[in-house]
Amino acid sequence: MWRCPLCKAPISLSSAPVKCEKNHSFDMAKAGYVNLLPVQFKKSKSPGDDKAMVRARREFHALNAYKPLKDKMLQLLISATDTKKPDTKESTALHIYDAGCGEGSYLYALCEGLTCAGFKVKGAGSDISKIAVELAAKAFKQQEFVVASSFELPLADTSQDIMLQVFAPGCNDEYSRVLNDKGLLLTVNPAPEHLFEIKAMVYDSPRKHKLDDSKRVGFELIENEVLSFTIELASSEQALALIKMTPFYWKLPPGRIDEMVSSLKSVTADFHLQLWQKQEA
Repeated sequence: MWRCPLCKAPISLSSAPVKCEKNHSFDMAKAGYVNLLPVQFKKSKSPGDDKAMVRARREFHALNAYKPLKDKMLQLLISATDTKKPDTKESTALHIYDAGCGEGSYLYALCEGLTCAGFKVKGAGSDISKIAVELAAKAFKQQEFVVASSFELPLADTSQDIMLQVFAPGCNDEYSRVLNDKGLLLTVNPAPEHLFEIKAMVYDSPRKHKLDDSKRVGFELIENEVLSFTIELASSEQALALIKMTPFYWKLPPGRIDEMVSSLKSVTADFHLQLWQKQEA
């Protein structure tokens, strides 16, 4: 399913070194991921989120406060793919890919959930941040991870059954290219009330997120939901982990952060989930 980012020829991540038929070669890192983002494609020396922000997300996900979101994502995918459930052990696995996977928590949760529901699953993901991909590859060895841009995915045409875009930028044309006929795209973005309590502590006139109901060329919208729930912050550690996931932590002075941690007791999690199905050309 993988292809060379330079010449688009097929490659296998199981070979050593990873090499295409035109001898473009890519090294497998000790952590188990492959860097498929050639230096000439980079817009900065270290693109994507830095180590501190990536580790903050891992710390927060370890607390499982976003479990209702992961459960809803799983529910939507199971409902839409139930007719594809394999009848035999020889059946083809569902290929699920997370474009902008970060440290890998969403991909792992969905692969585990689909497997428990009786599906055969092959999961993979990519992110432009090498630090995030390294963390994902170390933690979730059942899935494959590469460093790559979501705007030029190193995937063969029509090679995926399910694509994920969770709080990340993406490219509709690339999703359409790599998804097979009737393939699914699940997108998750902040809804209006998301973490508004934190915004209210930072800004005098905080703005709410706007729902994006734009159409996607080549896709049919089959599910469109807003999921809201309250996260009770049982400890200062949990409050700090949540704040560190946001851009605010990296812009405010330490004293202000301490004040927010001590006063923040609960927050609203508010998500806009959309499930799209690729339409035949």
